[in-house]
Amino acid sequence: MAQRPSDVVVGVILVILVLFLVWTAFSFFRPSMDQRFMTGEGDVAVISMSGMITDARPFLERLEHFVDRRDVQAIVIRVESPGGVVAASQEMYEGVKRARDTGKPVVISMGSIAASGAYYLALGADTILANPGTLTGSIGVLMDFPQTTKLLNTLGIEFHSVTSGPLKNAGAPYTEWDEQTREYFSSIVMNTYEQFITAVAEERRMDIDSVRTLADGRVYTGEQALHYGLVDQLGDLHQAIRVAAEMAGIAGEPTIVKSRERQLRLWDVLFGDLNQLMDQVYQAPLLEYRYP
Repeated sequence: MAQRPSDVVVGVILVILVLFLVWTAFSFFRPSMDQRFMTGEGDVAVISMSGMITDARPFLERLEHFVDRRDVQAIVIRVESPGGVVAASQEMYEGVKRARDTGKPVVISMGSIAASGAYYLALGADTILANPGTLTGSIGVLMDFPQTTKLLNTLGIEFHSVTSGPLKNAGAPYTEWDEQTREYFSSIVMNTYEQFITAVAEERRMDIDSVRTLADGRVYTGEQALHYGLVDQLGDLHQAIRVAAEMAGIAGEPTIVKSRERQLRLWDVLFGDLNQLMDQVYQAPLLEYRYP
């Protein structure tokens, strides 16, 4: 006996509902980000900053921990990130600057990619090292908006909003864009773009018009970034540690202390993708310093 279309729709809805309930239940038991640190002593602390930038707090807590430790004389930040949310990137940048201003040398070691918001945070360090093939730069801002009006029209679904002003629900996926909406969001993007290029000009001691010519969103290799003055040296993590040790006046081979890496959890294996999907579904469009 053939299944009726309505049975299929009900089945799909039930599957989605079960997945949502499982996701919700597991969310209550997900352990928080491991904020513990290695207890061994060392001359140079190496902190890893990897993945999308969404929350500055875990990184800043680890950074402040090593800034406060008397045995640590220099800090190397290993960056592997395409960037992320604007405000979190700016908070990390300010945190790196505060660490630098304490007098402890702070050195950035760029891995495969350190673009956009990740490059922004790197600006706060004393020295930036990139590999020749590192992808960095991507100086710019983006906002992504899903548009579902055609789909909703096809399904015969309408939304009616009561707002206090014409731009209160601007960018909602069920609303059509007009010139006022586009200009509104363009002004926000361009304002944060100016913040970005101002930080680059100040920290890299460059003329702001020169920065504008580089800041069209494109990425650069490490070699290109060195040529344009966006980084200070070419070198890997080992070289970055040596540079940090020399800046701190450490004689001989420095002792390394690393922050503890978060352990892979069963949740991450089974439901990591689902959790990321649900996070995206329930969050509004974000201002991002991110390489797309």
